[in-house]
Amino acid sequence: MRAAGYYRSLNSDPRSEQTAISAIERYCREGFHTLAHVVGPGEPPLREADQYGALVAYLDGLGRGEALVVIPGARHLSSTLDGLVERLAELDRVGGQVKCADLALPDPFQNALESLPFAGQLPAQNRRVRESLMSKAARGEVLGRTPFGYVADIDGTFQIESVEATLVRRLFDTYAGDAQPDQPDAVPTGGPGLRRIAGVFNGEGLRTRSGRPWTPVTLSGMLRNRVYTGSYARYGMRIASNHERIVERDVFNRAQAVMSSRSPERRDRSLTPYLLSGLARCWSCGRGMHGIERSRKWTRVDGSKASRAYRYYACPSRSAGMENEEEEAHPGWRESDLDRATLDVLRAESADRLKACFNPPKDDSQGEELRVVEAQFLESVRVVASGRGGVSDLVSPLEDLRTVRAMYAPDGVGGVSASSAAFTFEDVLASIETAEPAGLHAAIASLVDRVIVHGDRVEPVFHAG
Repeated sequence: MRAAGYYRSLNSDPRSEQTAISAIERYCREGFHTLAHVVGPGEPPLREADQYGALVAYLDGLGRGEALVVIPGARHLSSTLDGLVERLAELDRVGGQVKCADLALPDPFQNALESLPFAGQLPAQNRRVRESLMSKAARGEVLGRTPFGYVADIDGTFQIESVEATLVRRLFDTYAGDAQPDQPDAVPTGGPGLRRIAGVFNGEGLRTRSGRPWTPVTLSGMLRNRVYTGSYARYGMRIASNHERIVERDVFNRAQAVMSSRSPERRDRSLTPYLLSGLARCWSCGRGMHGIERSRKWTRVDGSKASRAYRYYACPSRSAGMENEEEEAHPGWRESDLDRATLDVLRAESADRLKACFNPPKDDSQGEELRVVEAQFLESVRVVASGRGGVSDLVSPLEDLRTVRAMYAPDGVGGVSASSAAFTFEDVLASIETAEPAGLHAAIASLVDRVIVHGDRVEPVFHAG
């Protein structure tokens, strides 16, 4: 296979450049690859961004011809884990398949987990945590929360919880529908949709383990979870028949085929964050309001096509399929209307009242939402590093990470630095008055703990003065 080498200077030792080139050449020689091009720092040395741009330009010039990109290690492509994922995704788009010359860790994701920092964690910390988790995973033990239908036994293994397991079987049987033995190659038609099933469960008074109504999203996650077939898959460990199954494999496979046939083609996700993300809460159940984007398409009189996107905030309980009168108790607002209503209420307050509630971001806090998204991103990288999925599966987690970071990073879109000394009460007043997107989320969060959303009004809960 045609290969391109890429390395950058990581220290001032002149011998490091030759070591990097030798590692690339050895990898190609032992793998019978043709090393057609090597991109290095050059003389005089290129800026790192320009050097990487030269690699992208070379691959792009091949006209989508697939090429192997050999790097000595993940640190040669990026100094951070999320930066590496971004570059691997871009190289994948222009036809570059990246491998590391490190014989022990040739996979770039595995190599990165061992060598690159992320979210303040040093690689050694990542390695110790991963080794501990993998040790438990090798024994098929429960890691984290147990799936609905199982409990953790005293020895850490999965044991069936009979009441929950009955509901799991009912979900799979209902959604997958009956088998069609006379048409084995036909796509199964399946049973009712997830919204209708959620409505039935909720109408019978059934609730999740946390006591919340069932939603299509929750049910979808259960239908995709292979743990119910008795298979264990965590941190690269795959153990068949690890525990007693709840769902037979043919029923599980039939449910996957139904889900695949019903899944619409998804367009690229928007990176624009919702202003009240993490702040807006339903007055009825206290759950956080979700940002939702819907698109509508239509045909004009002249035959041309048109489309428009609509953005909303909605309580998750609205999609649980409950009776109309109960559903109406959980609000849903257009994004622009809720944002404007919140700003109007804040503008109506006196400056003295707002100043008494002003609580700017603390230096040691980046926000719970950011920590959650960082943890989800790291877990997604670990999943791909274990061989389940590819770089394309990390695009959405990376977008989520960048979106939420923008709310807290200096000079980011919609963000104000949590440690910025320039973030003053005067800045907050100006931001709320002008409604300029940059810093507006942080400005509101510095005044309120949350925003209670009713069907026709909003009620900010201010920080204690």
